[in-house]
Amino acid sequence: MKFRNPWIDPRILQVRPSDAEAYLRQRGWKFLGPAEDNPALLLFDGPGEGDTNPLVLVPLRTDQGPGIQRMVDLVTEVALFEDRYAGDVLTEILQQPAQDQASAPNGPQHASGAATVK
Repeated sequence: MKFRNPWIDPRILQVRPSDAEAYLRQRGWKFLGPAEDNPALLLFDGPGEGDTNPLVLVPLRTDQGPGIQRMVDLVTEVALFEDRYAGDVLTEILQQPAQDQASAPNGPQHASGAATVK
């Protein structure tokens, strides 16, 4: 898939909701539960105290346009809050351990686990 906006990193399509959730939890974001108006979205409050913390939504599915856009928005909001480049945040999200393989990060720089032919 090619995005119309050249600023959007195509690796966003590789992010699984569990990766984004793990990234947020590791950095102190607080899980608030499913969004009231859409239970297909998980709500997280930024780390720290005060009213300046952003709220971000993690889509449970990213196989459709709205879910992908929610993931783009999530990476954008986290990057702004952490005062970092979105590409750097995206790289770290993609390096989260896979749920089924706690020691194997996912992402384009890692083996897919597929059998190799000799």
